[in-house]
Amino acid sequence: MKSHFTICLVAGVLNLAGISDGLGWGQNGHRVTAELAERHLNEKSRVELRKILGRESLAEISTWADEIRSNPEWDFVEPWHYVSIEDDQKWEEVLEAEAKDEAVNSILEIIPLLEKFLADPKAESMTLHGGVRKRGSGAGLPAELTKEIGKREALALYVHFVGDLHQPLHVGRADDAGGNRIGVEWFGEEVSLHKVWDELMIDSLKLSYTEFASFLDRVPAEEEKAWTSASMLDWARESKAVRERVYDFGPQRSGYFLNVKEPPSLSYQYRADHVDLLRERLAKGGLRLAAKLNAIFANYPD
Repeated sequence: MKSHFTICLVAGVLNLAGISDGLGWGQNGHRVTAELAERHLNEKSRVELRKILGRESLAEISTWADEIRSNPEWDFVEPWHYVSIEDDQKWEEVLEAEAKDEAVNSILEIIPLLEKFLADPKAESMTLHGGVRKRGSGAGLPAELTKEIGKREALALYVHFVGDLHQPLHVGRADDAGGNRIGVEWFGEEVSLHKVWDELMIDSLKLSYTEFASFLDRVPAEEEKAWTSASMLDWARESKAVRERVYDFGPQRSGYFLNVKEPPSLSYQYRADHVDLLRERLAKGGLRLAAKLNAIFANYPD
């Protein structure tokens, strides 16, 4: 018998303390992670993916969760791209607050739900159901939104969110919206710090996503094993732990939006100081995604 999953949520008020303007690695970053993951899938996973995706690759579907942002019918997915935690806040506080709320509040809650659905070979669809009340919409109940999705859509969301969780600013400070409220100059262009990490630093390396994935695909087996044995919460802990390095602008003032008058000017030195961290987060995301998918499809009959 085929089964059906339902996720009920209230997405809440968008664009107040979230990371709503950030795309989480941007298109190339997500494709790098997905491409690296696909290179590390076992044969069984490849077979099952072909059944779900046909000729599409993981890289092709990896940006779908950002593409649907232009459609208001998908607004309730917005909070799933990130989790907010302050520097002095403990993870136990975040997890306890989310557990008390019936809504699916963040990336930490949606990834396991998608994983459970994907791992059930008998389940053909799941329902995402919730409400959205945007800022400025006034009081009252949120608009109700419902989406029924199949394995392809769930897989696209899953691939994307695993990537997002490895972008340090998607485990961000609420008060600066994960770096969206921190203005910097990137090679003379005024942008947000979040955009530098989502897109601009990756794009400045002038690599195609396949080239970048090839360059990252050199992790020693023992190191890969250590990376892939970490839990999802460990991934989030890592992103928070390295987040302070993202805010390190060298001799320039802190870019914290509350106390900066002139935006820090970032270019070659900032990239040189941070490119190894960028590479590591992308590589970890890709290898961990592969390990998760191999575990998911291990449940499927031969």
